[in-house]
Amino acid sequence: MFQDVKEIRRVRKKYNAKMMRSGISTFRKIWDAEEDALKDGALNRKTKELIALGISISKACYG
Repeated sequence: MFQDVKEIRRVRKKYNAKMMRSGISTFRKIWDAEEDALKDGALNRKTKELIALGISISKACYG
C-alpha cells in the first residue's frame, strides 16, 4: 500500500487538510486532541508514538 513513511505522511497531510477545510468542527476537535496527546509530559512524543505502534501491531496481528 505505502512504500515509505514519507508517503504516509504526505497522504495523511493531504487528507487532514481536506477535513479541516470541510468546516466540520469535529475534525478540529480530533486534531486538537491529537496535538494535546502528543505534547511532552510524563512521556515524550517518541515514546508515545512507539506505544501506539506497538498497540497497532498487536491489534493487527491478534485482533
